Amino acid sequence: MFTRVAIIGLGLIGGSIGLALRRSGAASEVVGYDLGKGVSDHARRIGAIEQAYTALPDAVRGADLVVLATPVGAMHALLQDLAPALTPGTVVTDVASTKRQVLAWAEKFLPSSVAFVGGHPMAGKELSGVEAADPDLFCGRVYCLTPTAQTNPAALEMVTTMIHALGARVRFLDPAEHDKQVACISHLPFLASTALVQTVANSPAWGEMALLASSGFRDVTRLAAGNSQMYRDICLTNGEAIVQCLDDYIETLQTLRSMVAAGDRTIENVFVEAQQERLRWQASHDQAEPNCGGNGKKS
Repeated sequence: MFTRVAIIGLGLIGGSIGLALRRSGAASEVVGYDLGKGVSDHARRIGAIEQAYTALPDAVRGADLVVLATPVGAMHALLQDLAPALTPGTVVTDVASTKRQVLAWAEKFLPSSVAFVGGHPMAGKELSGVEAADPDLFCGRVYCLTPTAQTNPAALEMVTTMIHALGARVRFLDPAEHDKQVACISHLPFLASTALVQTVANSPAWGEMALLASSGFRDVTRLAAGNSQMYRDICLTNGEAIVQCLDDYIETLQTLRSMVAAGDRTIENVFVEAQQERLRWQASHDQAEPNCGGNGKKS
């Protein structure tokens, strides 16, 4: 059991971690800090934390585990501010969407008396903010950990214990491999969604087309409504891997374009292959989502 867990950043992810930890009873005390006006107090009211702090040093002092639940763009300054306030022996982990850059910052700024473990939960919602926090958000989801040769084994075990308390499944990945994989299955979909919105919105006929747009357009463009600053920072910290995925995607689009332009009937084979792969993925994805939590619902 954890004695004191401090969550820095109380949005959807941070708030959900707090709710899940408190429900599981894995922590004697869960406290929090957030720069947003009223956010910490709201997190306390919904039960995500027991105590809200207005100063970062007060929040992390004496914590055996500190969870940095802010966007990747905030990590550079946060790690610098955090370093002098940490109690020796504290374990620090994060939830940022990219890992190589964050690990480099942690190595640069954190004192040798504390341990850092990079993490990234593969979970989320369309809604953001602590108002959307859900203790079942991580139920059955993959939670990536990216240890390096310098990672303290005891610290890694501690963060793994936290993940199990959330109801998630741990997957260990090399930091560079993590960034390559999420570039294709997380960051590329956002860029593709954005490109589709930009393409149709720049058409002179967009006003008329918008009247016809229905569930297909809504589903494919959902990610374009995401946090623009967060995705900007993702692109700035994972550019090389994202560019490689974009190149592969553009090549696929060029192939489809050529087949459409040539009236190639075998394009149906491409559609069938994609359909079958999508169905296989969906079946395995659904199978990996067990019931968990206090209400038995799936995340």
